[in-house]
Amino acid sequence: MALTLEVVGKGFRLKSADNKREFDVSPAQAKAWQEILDRRAREQGLKNSEELLANVKIAVPEEGDSQFKIGKDNNLSDVDTMLMIDGNVQFSNPDLINAYHEGSLKPDFVLVPTMKPEGAPAAIDALKASSSTADHRKAAVRTYLGQHSGNVGERTNAAVALMDSRADFGSPEMQEARLKEIMDVLIEPYEGEATRRSIVDALKQHSWSSTDSKGLDEKQVDALISGHARTAYGIQ
Repeated sequence: MALTLEVVGKGFRLKSADNKREFDVSPAQAKAWQEILDRRAREQGLKNSEELLANVKIAVPEEGDSQFKIGKDNNLSDVDTMLMIDGNVQFSNPDLINAYHEGSLKPDFVLVPTMKPEGAPAAIDALKASSSTADHRKAAVRTYLGQHSGNVGERTNAAVALMDSRADFGSPEMQEARLKEIMDVLIEPYEGEATRRSIVDALKQHSWSSTDSKGLDEKQVDALISGHARTAYGIQ
């Protein structure tokens, strides 16, 4: 699974999807990468890398990764994955991307879109409104997930997209409450333990986007998911 590029102060670091590995980025690498990201931004019609990083996640391939695999690992649909591939115009051959080697000055950066899901604004508005009640928020989430009733995987991906918008939900305490509510709306309709466990596993395997210190980081979200699954549903 591809590494994720994160901004740290004026530099960068790479993290594995399971958060078990981190790669430091030297000042020389950071300077070279900044120039590459600024160039990628201009190719996308944006001003600079700061604007680019506000709109996309940067994935850095490891051995065995392809653009299509990266898209699927980030819960993009086949259509959105193909749009992602078409948008990564920096690759002369989209089927050939190079695995990262520590110390590289010119890694292959794959731009993964992180736009809010279509149809989600009403649910997000309810989730971020400080005066909203739990019942109101859950009803909004239920309506949104109801638009994705094709299968468990599709509803889970839709819930993940909402949860990845957690920086909009307010304080860490507000984010915690709302993430649990999204999980409840997602899980409760399914009575089978195997199905519920598969949903929790999918949430735990997701690589959560950075919130730039605006609340819960990826490790805290993972801990919340595990804790709520255990407390509310008896899933270890």
